[in-house]
Amino acid sequence: MKLGIVGCGMVADEHLRALRKVSGIQVAAACDRDEKALERLSRKWNIKSRYTDLDKMLDNQDLSMISVLTPPQSHVPIALEAIKRGVHVIVEKPLTTTVEAAQPLMDALAKTHVKLTVDHIMLFSKVMMRAINLVKEGAVGNVLNAEIAYLVPPNDAMTSNPNHWSHALPGGRIGEMLPHPIYAVQSMAGNELSVDQVVTDKCGDYPWMKHDELKALLRGKEGSGSIYVSFNSPRPATNMTVYGTKAILKIDIINQTIMQLQPKGFSKVDSARDLLGQSGNLFLAVVRNTIDFLGAKAMEYPLRNLYASFMTNVATGTDPIVTPKMAYETVRITEDICKQI
Repeated sequence: MKLGIVGCGMVADEHLRALRKVSGIQVAAACDRDEKALERLSRKWNIKSRYTDLDKMLDNQDLSMISVLTPPQSHVPIALEAIKRGVHVIVEKPLTTTVEAAQPLMDALAKTHVKLTVDHIMLFSKVMMRAINLVKEGAVGNVLNAEIAYLVPPNDAMTSNPNHWSHALPGGRIGEMLPHPIYAVQSMAGNELSVDQVVTDKCGDYPWMKHDELKALLRGKEGSGSIYVSFNSPRPATNMTVYGTKAILKIDIINQTIMQLQPKGFSKVDSARDLLGQSGNLFLAVVRNTIDFLGAKAMEYPLRNLYASFMTNVATGTDPIVTPKMAYETVRITEDICKQI
């Protein structure tokens, strides 16, 4: 399948690094209005066909799919043009910045067999795929609550740059990153979540960020959820806990470890056995993950899995892991939280 890259910023490098190891996809062309960015990316990754105009790329190239790696404000017109031409679409998160903007996409997809998915990248990591499967298989029981802490240091490149486009989005930098913890909670507690309460605070020194701390409570039909976001952390961390009626999952998404805590008694012997079991599982995970981390970039595996699975969806006509409906709901929840910031 021939793929066109639309948007030649730094995130495109991550996608192209992963695509080198995806059998069956050929990167045929790249497109960006910024000629310098287009030239840099095309030279680095040896992409022969280069365009500054999307229509010309779609006219001249026989593409099966495009990957939209531009800022979210531009996703709709690019995706709509591809859908109109029967080209399948992968979109960087979020799908759009508002549900109003997303609606034309949803309407267009309802009238076509074209597939569209969104890069909810954490869901394609090994540890989250395992956690999602445990929930689907019933190993956790009924999900009572899914909580996530998404922590970012203040020297993060996007956060510390007052001119970065993320600060102009609804909710600013918080609004830019909120889809990540939201879709993680969705994957455990379901799509039908409502925003129950939002609390924000300001602890950092950047005047261009009105808020840099956020807590949100979500209520759903299948379970509740909570989100804690901080841009004042001493280190990046993304930790999730899923509380079920049969088991508890403790997930370290950055270090790719998962602890499945089974029922146990109150005795000292029960506690000792539990501690030994957890320690052994954690040790094995650390050894495996250290080898993986030394051999690949952080985003490489989940992006490879995203493209490989979407290629299968296109070939078989099946729904992608991240459906347009799920992505739409992520936008809705993000928008609802940002309105309360």
